[in-house]
Amino acid sequence: MTPPADSPAHQALLLRVGQARFLLPLDRVERLYPMVHLPPGPPRVHLRGETLPVLDPRPDWGQPPAPPDASQRLVVVRTPDRAAWWVDEAGPILPVTPDHPAVLDGQVVSVLW
Repeated sequence: MTPPADSPAHQALLLRVGQARFLLPLDRVERLYPMVHLPPGPPRVHLRGETLPVLDPRPDWGQPPAPPDASQRLVVVRTPDRAAWWVDEAGPILPVTPDHPAVLDGQVVSVLW
């Protein structure tokens, strides 16, 4: 995925939730953690002295629910509020440009600017 020469490139982290892949610009990513135990009730996690809500995008994206698994990740994101996004897979980091679609393996991938 090479950006056009006339557009400034940004770096974005490729994330996967179920079958959905999307890119999140690195300036919105604060930290990446392995999955932790999530207590019952509204999902929250205590990371580095702060309690953050855990946002699972599966219901909003029509994905079936999934139990927490050690292979999953929590991505601390500035949205502008800080939250931990529950994702199935994170990486690699790829170049993206604001004015052009991100194409990966022949498919357009959404960039969550």
